[in-house]
Amino acid sequence: MRAQLENKVILLSGSFLLLCLLYYTFGFLLHRSQTVMLLLSYAGLWLLSWPWLNTSKSASKNPVKHWKIDLLVGLLFRVLLLFSWPNLSQDVYRFLWDGALFAQGISPYLYLPADIASLQHFSEISIPNSEQLLNAMGALSAGNYSNYPPIKQLIFALPHFLNIQELIFQISTLRVILILGDVGVFLLGRQLLEKLSINSRYINWYFLNPFIILELTGNCHFEGLMALSIMAGLVLLIQGRFLRSGGLLGIAVGIKLIPLMLIPIIGAYIGSQFKSRQMILPLFWFGMGLIGTIGLVFLPFLNAETITHYTNTTGLWFTKFEFNASFYYLLRWLGFQWKGYNIIAQLGPALSVISTLFIFYLSYRVLIKKSALYSALMGAVIIYLLCATTVHPWYWTTVLILSILAQRRIGLLASFLVFLSYTAYGNESVQEQSLWLFIEYFILIGYLLWEIKTTHGQKPHCPDQST
Repeated sequence: MRAQLENKVILLSGSFLLLCLLYYTFGFLLHRSQTVMLLLSYAGLWLLSWPWLNTSKSASKNPVKHWKIDLLVGLLFRVLLLFSWPNLSQDVYRFLWDGALFAQGISPYLYLPADIASLQHFSEISIPNSEQLLNAMGALSAGNYSNYPPIKQLIFALPHFLNIQELIFQISTLRVILILGDVGVFLLGRQLLEKLSINSRYINWYFLNPFIILELTGNCHFEGLMALSIMAGLVLLIQGRFLRSGGLLGIAVGIKLIPLMLIPIIGAYIGSQFKSRQMILPLFWFGMGLIGTIGLVFLPFLNAETITHYTNTTGLWFTKFEFNASFYYLLRWLGFQWKGYNIIAQLGPALSVISTLFIFYLSYRVLIKKSALYSALMGAVIIYLLCATTVHPWYWTTVLILSILAQRRIGLLASFLVFLSYTAYGNESVQEQSLWLFIEYFILIGYLLWEIKTTHGQKPHCPDQST
């Protein structure tokens, strides 16, 4: 027994040291155009991370099972990336550009970065490192209006409020906030899993996941903060604190708009917990918290010009932009055979309607059939992503956290497979590789169908008012 424990200590210590080396390599030595090295390094991260992600009974008996060790290890991996340049995404540079406007009391929704950089009457606007930010964000971002919600804009502005001038330190400031958000997900997730009588080490699927560490800390994406708000809202929801639950979900919407698609299902869940007349008051308080928070967050920025810019830019995600799609690419190919041109202007909205109808179907099942809340929420985000025309890898973060709560493995598999989309950056121009996309979605959808079939009829973990 002692020899076995010593072997486990050696295995975990060795994997930890090699993981540190690989995370450093990702942060400081690799670029997304180095496709072969990128994929090999990512596969290596997953292979070395598996002893930490494994939640089997044998794994839980190892000498480093204590949650404080997991927390410390996850923090160290993130700290290694603290002062690296984001090498897989350009988004952070637009974040800091918007934040500079916000910090000066200027709405980031009113002006194009390209216009501010070129027109004389914007000379009174001061944006630190403006030329570097403009070049780094790329022409696509510079030529479109911002559609990042206000709470996110407030966080973008924090480095400027603190008068931090160096670009790398501005990025690191954002990373500190994102790391704190991940710590919150880890701690709150453990508590929620324990209340659901689920092994709390499943939260390591999120906290020690290479996908999460690289995409959120490394590339400064905010899905972790959104996930924290959603999770906190769900905790309050199942405790019957409907006003506060709605408020926290409103905060999640103020970070990313994705949680809006979860509202019908959550409303159906509230209705399923009460008889017809009794559900009115809980729904009222939840709606007050949600609408009140969203109103407080968005109303200060609302005017006709902002609404036009915001809706037009958001609409591009359904009628123009394309990346790492699944069903849409198949239907687009059929459209070329039928019409001879790209029918995205019709397909994008049509697929959005399909995903919306599916979300309402899931809501019906939660309300009438008493389907499991977490599985329904996870299903809503999955169908949205499968129908979307643009699916960046970090979008799957929400599926991952909901799949942990639903005790499904589709989120874990997706967090591994979606990295294949970075094969599109092997050349100077973005050019997606059909073979890699086919492999990604063939495995992902195949496993999803298998998981649906094998779990059909099983009684999943369902939250209730006593949780």
